[in-house]
Amino acid sequence: MLLNAVYPTDIRLAKEVESLAADGHTVYILSEADEDLPDREEVGSATVIRRPFQAAYAGLDGVAAGTRTLVTNVVESWVHALDDIVPTEGIEALHAHDLPMVHTALAAGEKHDLPVVADLHENWPEAVKQYRRGDSLDSFTNFRYVARRLTRPVLRWKRIERDAVQRADRVIAVTEEAAAHYVRDCGIDASKVDIVSNYVSLETFDDAELRDVGFEDDFVISYVGTLGGPHRGLDAVVRSMPAVVERVPSAHLVIVGNGQEYRSHLESIVTDLGIGDHVTFTGRVPFEDVPSYIDASDVCLVPHQSTGHTETTVPHKLFQYMAMSRPVVVTDVEPLRRVVEDADAGVVVRADDPAGFALAFVELATDHERARRLGENGRRAVETRYCWDTAGESLCACYRTLDNSSEPSRRSTELSTV
Repeated sequence: MLLNAVYPTDIRLAKEVESLAADGHTVYILSEADEDLPDREEVGSATVIRRPFQAAYAGLDGVAAGTRTLVTNVVESWVHALDDIVPTEGIEALHAHDLPMVHTALAAGEKHDLPVVADLHENWPEAVKQYRRGDSLDSFTNFRYVARRLTRPVLRWKRIERDAVQRADRVIAVTEEAAAHYVRDCGIDASKVDIVSNYVSLETFDDAELRDVGFEDDFVISYVGTLGGPHRGLDAVVRSMPAVVERVPSAHLVIVGNGQEYRSHLESIVTDLGIGDHVTFTGRVPFEDVPSYIDASDVCLVPHQSTGHTETTVPHKLFQYMAMSRPVVVTDVEPLRRVVEDADAGVVVRADDPAGFALAFVELATDHERARRLGENGRRAVETRYCWDTAGESLCACYRTLDNSSEPSRRSTELSTV
């Protein structure tokens, strides 16, 4: 598995590792180095190999290497690392996490005659478009940022995506909507796509050690996740709070997560509205504390705005909330709406609609029986349909398909994956 980040950091990847290992595969993760972590260690059921790939971009040689990457989409330092790892460890398949690593995996796969799985956690071109909208003017003083923006406009990212999914042996999508996008917009056969969604591992939450995070006497409305920008949709939630507090004086909005620029923007709205006593920003918390914050909540939120990115992805947090039997309030973004209505696990409101959020919160605060029923429905849906066992089986089926389509001399029944 190729991960352009320091591992362990990715909860989805960790779940994938355990599913593949349980199915008989030997899994390696090639990731960025960290001065506080060893170059090689066992993490869960995977062997993690770390290399200082960012060092390849230092100095004048780094500028040349970066230029070649911008042109070819292949990171040479990763290919060179794989030249050593593939024969040494007996690697039989390459699994690239997210679009920026797929062409590197394809280059190494062609070199070593290995199949490539493109695991696309995000709709990358749409994510780039989304995040660039929030870039500050200071970003344009950074040469590397300007170079990336000029050489990789969104249209080029879309061409990169199309080429990557057409050339990969298998493509993994996180939602039905994303799978439809790869078929419709990228021109690949539907049989080539496997859906491995961001479902929850129930043991993580059922076995969690819960601690008291406060708010015992409050009606707690919580959001847990990265504060990555306006598309998170929390502006409308904050603006709904005066109307909620008027009807439910104990209402308290708890925003758990990091993202300083967007947090500052939300804090300014809180100040302008004079609702500081009813809104708490916790900042980033360790993942092991997330179940405690959900447990302290009466209602949990995914208030995403509708964008090309949010319409094709679904966050882990939705299933985490449902796993802990909390009713959810989500916007009418298609993947969110589909899951919540299918499970009858919460209330769907229009994106960017403070009045709609306020009505949903007040209804759930005053109709305890309905809130309890919606929470129980969500838990039942996670137990039967939206649990990681289901997603993990889809991942393993992807590798069985990959193996069955290959020549016996090229790949064995149990694949070693990096």
